[in-house]
Amino acid sequence: MSDLPPKEVPGADEPSADGATVRTELAADLTSARQARSAVRQALAGWGMNHFSDEAELLASELVANAAEHGDGKPISLALRRHAERPGITCEVTDGSPAMPQRTEPGPDSERGRGLAIVEALARSSGVRASETGKTSWFTLALTDRAHRAARQLEPEPEAGA
Repeated sequence: MSDLPPKEVPGADEPSADGATVRTELAADLTSARQARSAVRQALAGWGMNHFSDEAELLASELVANAAEHGDGKPISLALRRHAERPGITCEVTDGSPAMPQRTEPGPDSERGRGLAIVEALARSSGVRASETGKTSWFTLALTDRAHRAARQLEPEPEAGA
């Protein structure tokens, strides 16, 4: 994970260029990851971006679970932004703990410790930035040419003669 978001990603308090931002507060408990998945799924469905849903839900739930487990117990903020210029999203998870995430090398039988590796593997970019009140972990997903072609293949074709 890099320390700063790429330049095309708006800052945590800036609206996206097209105004498409969804924010929600989550309790820092065992239900927060499930609630994050639901919020991401609903936002993406509303934007007609269901093709991002599986990966975005997984990555958001990993970041939220980390914030719930390692944060300071205060509510977690989830922000999801739709990119205006090229199809994609940015997800930001903010918690009040100043402790930065640490990537670990879990053993083969370990049930935990793979979240950051999953985020790094699936996201186009990801990172964490510190603030005076805690930190924000983020990732971006972009619709690649291959994914765009696959999404278009799922669209129904017009009937002959229509």
